[in-house]
Amino acid sequence: MIYALGAFDGFHLGHRRLLERAARRAAEGGAGWGVMTFEGHPRMLLNGGDFKMLFSPEERGVIARSLGVPRMERIPFTREFASLSPEGFAGFIAERYGIDGLVVGENFRFAKNRAGDPRVLAELSAERGWSLDVMPSYRIGGCVVSSTETRIAVSCGQMRRAAELLGYPFMISGEVSHGDERGRKIGFRTANIAMRKNKVYPPFGVYAALVSIDGGWLAAALNVGDNPTFGGDAEPRCEAHILDYGGALYGKTLTLFIVSEIRGEIKFASAHELAEQISHDAAECSIACRGYLSRNEAAMRKFAALL
Repeated sequence: MIYALGAFDGFHLGHRRLLERAARRAAEGGAGWGVMTFEGHPRMLLNGGDFKMLFSPEERGVIARSLGVPRMERIPFTREFASLSPEGFAGFIAERYGIDGLVVGENFRFAKNRAGDPRVLAELSAERGWSLDVMPSYRIGGCVVSSTETRIAVSCGQMRRAAELLGYPFMISGEVSHGDERGRKIGFRTANIAMRKNKVYPPFGVYAALVSIDGGWLAAALNVGDNPTFGGDAEPRCEAHILDYGGALYGKTLTLFIVSEIRGEIKFASAHELAEQISHDAAECSIACRGYLSRNEAAMRKFAALL
């Protein structure tokens, strides 16, 4: 097996080069290939729980399948595992996985205190007869594409930038729960989704999003916030007004792909003013979503088939 090895917090365009090289190496040697990653991002353990993931494990699995990853091994990132030396790390994966070769990025680090780097991994791989490919960083406009840059883009509400780095729109998902039906009362039904504790979200505001229902894509006006017009909610949440849809969604899992930022959160003087603004937001979201789909139809068709 040839494994692309890394944390892979959201398979961005740089990661895709690792996947492509792993697949090519496997084809050349008549082997299988896959991804070797970690269950729980290393920084979640090492940073004391303050670290926010780009994607949940379920979301990451959907992305991997959309990219054609045939196999994904998840190593539980425990304190015991984090304390391994570089030699111990290599021994750990050698005992558990049939490795013929590895593919890593040039900034890959591993083992206790990040003591292992590609040079060390090359020595360990040579001892075990593994091939090793070290891929250079991928750049867009002089900027290195990375999970950190993507996380910054999302946390700043730069959703088009996040999609540029990822190669697909930033994704949120969750089970639709009952809300207070304020949206219904002013003429705009919404699907309410709780925010995950360990996931990064864009700032409070309104965003254009695509949601797959029954194999097709619909546009949605997604609000991330705490409803300041109605006094504010105890917990922030995501509320999606799905355009041209009236079906029941309670209890179902929705996945939304955020294609563009629309505006920041506003406290309106009345529910009537809010309703007027939602109408305007919905029109903008429809235009943004149609435009994104027209430019990325093939990629989004793959996602729709998996949801």
